[in-house]
Amino acid sequence: MLKARRCAECGKLSLEAGHPCPFCGSEGGSAVALSGRGRLLSWTVIRVAPGRYAAEAPYAVGLLELPEGLRLTARLEADPEQLAAGQAVAFALLDPARGPIFRPA
Repeated sequence: MLKARRCAECGKLSLEAGHPCPFCGSEGGSAVALSGRGRLLSWTVIRVAPGRYAAEAPYAVGLLELPEGLRLTARLEADPEQLAAGQAVAFALLDPARGPIFRPA
């Protein structure tokens, strides 16, 4: 499950768990479960990857917009040639090294 934090001061959502609110600097907040759905706004295909990810290239990283209002970049588990702007995506897993991974819904 993908989670965000709702700031206790300003009420805004962020993915910055364990850090001050990026909007107002407040330390307080509560965890909120996100829907795990979103849409693909834009993406890039990594063909020459950094050393530890070289064997995984080519792969895509996209800019996603979630219905909760958050935008984030995330790895996409999909054939890069089959991606389209506005395409529905769904949260697949949270990888400790790669962060959130989404796939076409």
